[in-house]
Amino acid sequence: MKLPKDSDTPPYRLVAEELRRQIRSGRLKPGERVPSSRDLEATYEIANMTARSALRMLRDEGLIHTMPGRGNFVADPLPAGADPKAGTPATAGSGHMPTPEYLELSERIDALSTRLDNVIDVLMERLGISEAKK
Repeated sequence: MKLPKDSDTPPYRLVAEELRRQIRSGRLKPGERVPSSRDLEATYEIANMTARSALRMLRDEGLIHTMPGRGNFVADPLPAGADPKAGTPATAGSGHMPTPEYLELSERIDALSTRLDNVIDVLMERLGISEAKK
């Protein structure tokens, strides 16, 4: 599935919006695993950092949470104000911006997650474990 090329909206926002729709429609239910950045990369034919940015956006909105080593999951329960039938996320239009400290920590966590993914890939390669066995 390719993203529209003629859109003025950045790709990470298009992917985040699609996942948001899936959460609101009930296709992705609270507590259910969200596709990984690698799955999103393959599905939408985007860069891994684009996929990570989309997931970070949903995490910042409180729609998903990350369990290190396990993946991303739909928030259970969904944040107050995140009406599954509504067309906007709970934080949209609230005027609340994340603090600089929050943004710095978020970037550091993303960097650590990337490094951890790389270490896991190397270990799996060394152990001869294929991606399909994950």
